[in-house]
Amino acid sequence: MISKLREETQQLHKEIEKDNLAGLIMDHSIGLEDYKTLLLQNYVSYKVVEKIVQPYLTNFKTTKSEQLYKDLKTLEVDTSIVNLFENAITCDNKYEALGAAYVVEGSVLGGMMIAKELKNCKELSGIETHHFFNGDRNNISGWKNFLKQINAEEFTEEEKLQASNKAKETFKFFGKVFSEIKTTRIQSVN
Repeated sequence: MISKLREETQQLHKEIEKDNLAGLIMDHSIGLEDYKTLLLQNYVSYKVVEKIVQPYLTNFKTTKSEQLYKDLKTLEVDTSIVNLFENAITCDNKYEALGAAYVVEGSVLGGMMIAKELKNCKELSGIETHHFFNGDRNNISGWKNFLKQINAEEFTEEEKLQASNKAKETFKFFGKVFSEIKTTRIQSVN
């Protein structure tokens, strides 16, 4: 099942990454406002997707949106924009939830790479603690638990299709959030 999800979403994943502000971390050129935007984009995406997955996957435990929220509060960024996206994606069953969870949990490896490069970003040197991009190897435990869950099950072709379609839809949702939330729309909490 994992190989099917990876194969089915590979192109979308690449398309979303190419325009992602995280690239500015990788080349160490990110400024504080772009970093705030990146955190907010991720917060909205994860918060909405985590919420739709939880009712169908009782073992789904993630702290991604909580970590992002801590970073955003530290940087005094208003997070209320999440309300505009709350109904932009839904899950109707366990298999769709697995597809959406694949996108959420699969991001951990990229996050680890990004975390390594943050210390080389001069514009972010004033940030003492990064909660989301923290580089903690324990973050991988969610991915490992997800793999165990998915590998312990047998899936029909229809169930695989539902999961892969929802994974693709979830990547598109992330892309929508990333394109609609731009640096110029970031507001500080006063």
